[in-house]
Amino acid sequence: MFRNARHHWRQVAKLAVAGAGPCHASSASATGAVRQFASEAGGGKGGKAFVADNPHIKSDPQLVRALMQGALLAFGGGIGALYAAGRMGYFDSMLGAPPQSSKKDAPFKPDYAAVREDIASLLDAEDYDDGSYGPILVRLAWHSSGTYSEKDGTGGSNGATMRFRPEAEHSANAGLHVARELLEPIKKKYPWISYSDLWTLAGCVAVEELGGPVINWKPGRSDKIDHAACPEDGRLPDAVKGAPHIRDIFYRMGFNDQEIVALSDRSGFENPWTNAPTTFSNLYYQELLEKNKW
Repeated sequence: MFRNARHHWRQVAKLAVAGAGPCHASSASATGAVRQFASEAGGGKGGKAFVADNPHIKSDPQLVRALMQGALLAFGGGIGALYAAGRMGYFDSMLGAPPQSSKKDAPFKPDYAAVREDIASLLDAEDYDDGSYGPILVRLAWHSSGTYSEKDGTGGSNGATMRFRPEAEHSANAGLHVARELLEPIKKKYPWISYSDLWTLAGCVAVEELGGPVINWKPGRSDKIDHAACPEDGRLPDAVKGAPHIRDIFYRMGFNDQEIVALSDRSGFENPWTNAPTTFSNLYYQELLEKNKW
């Protein structure tokens, strides 16, 4: 260890002049730089302030760079990272040059493709229901979206308010904790994605993986922080209440009768309505129209 601060900086300055090259080692400016650097920096002023206050030193970029890198070298050991930073140009601002850009400066780009792949990997489950989590992920996306009101903009998927009571306990949402918990590890792996985006994306991936069309899903939803935005119970359709109720529910969201039929399907009733419950198809309507006699 050096005996005192000035002795330390004196050694730093000697290293610097040696590193600056033979033409500096014997010059008066270099000798003066050694004395000033050892005295002022070692006296607590610091190397950066020393250079800034001495324009005749600053005008010699090669010597300044050598002084600063020599200082870094002198610390050694765990300070080696600082030397690497100096070599990368982080001290160039003292010489009037901008620092070199680093990879950290690059804008963050969410990897939704990776999220999609992880969701798809969760779907097959021989010990769950019909062998796939796909249908319940579709249901989660639908129920988080189906509370929307076109008139006042309340409800809907934006907010992911089903995370909170009372909405999580609405009778129409019974069993959806399975889907929410299934997606929780993905949320932890990709904390930048909102629950609102994750749930709706999971529904789209499920439809696609079950043989349905590719859905033009777009991100940008945000999450609410508490239950204050939870919609009141009763916003989701209840099939036992008949056609007028179904129309009221879907008209509130801005759908027409044709869209109601496509979205309602067999919702609300328990039965094996199709021989392929984990395949996205119109088999239900084929059974309804072609094989049943009314």
